[in-house]
Amino acid sequence: MKKIFYFLFCIFLFVGCDHIVLRKDKSERVTFEKNISQGTYTLYMYEINYPKTQKDKIVFMSRFENFLKNRDEKGEQNINFILPKELYEDVESIINEDGIGIEKNFFKSASFIDENDKKIIDKETRNIKYPLNGGEIQKYLNKQYYYILSLVGREKEYKKDFFYTEFDKRIIINEYVKERESLKNILMEKKKDFLMSVENINDLENNEEDMVYLKEDNKNFEKNIINHKVETKQPILVLKSDDYKGYTVNGKSIIFFVGNGEEINYFRGYNFNVKIKEIDDFNYSNFVKDKKQIEVSTLLDRKKYVPRRPLEK
Repeated sequence: MKKIFYFLFCIFLFVGCDHIVLRKDKSERVTFEKNISQGTYTLYMYEINYPKTQKDKIVFMSRFENFLKNRDEKGEQNINFILPKELYEDVESIINEDGIGIEKNFFKSASFIDENDKKIIDKETRNIKYPLNGGEIQKYLNKQYYYILSLVGREKEYKKDFFYTEFDKRIIINEYVKERESLKNILMEKKKDFLMSVENINDLENNEEDMVYLKEDNKNFEKNIINHKVETKQPILVLKSDDYKGYTVNGKSIIFFVGNGEEINYFRGYNFNVKIKEIDDFNYSNFVKDKKQIEVSTLLDRKKYVPRRPLEK
């Protein structure tokens, strides 16, 4: 009887101690691909405005390219940019060798344009003539061709009575896109630290593979994340908060809370906080100099810490 009692008592101690250890270590121990020592860090994120007009968008992209290249040449850290959805999509479009802004309406096949495309094309090519006996598709194909010619400064080559083809259009598009090769390359390299800003929770479903800043202040959603009642799929998700600051992990997502409430952290020994600054241009005075700021992409290259064990003799 004493042996049975002793055996049960040992099991109780073992289970109890194991329970204590689990409660003691609630945070996750990780190592990062880039050597980040444990401590407190601020991730500065810069929310940049995007111009409305097509002309200003092209100027913006040129300045964006110069800014990114200059930092690269000086060996400076990448900037964590928050891009409006339209700008983020234009960045992806450039990487995919497509147009930006209204250029996309002209790059489309004339057979597949919709009413909105037609309105934009007509507005930009109001006085352009085309073959009257070619039908509507030919009308818009010629208009598209003229506009794309103008992008490469060759609009004088346009012939109003000529029946242009999609092949003719593609040749000029390729010529135009090739001029953006340098911009494409720098955006491909730096995009890993770009977040997309979205207005409401519904936008999250369509951007599960992107890093996202949610502008909608939704306490219900925030509470569900804290209580693990909802699963997010974005690699990085940034939320406004009145109740929390810091970060947690939800599935494969790192969730940052931008606020001044209760501080929460997830990885043992690492306190990460996000500060967002709105900017209108790429003036260097807009950017905070802080040796302890880090690129958001760095946090994605992590793995669970596995302690070294002594070799058995």
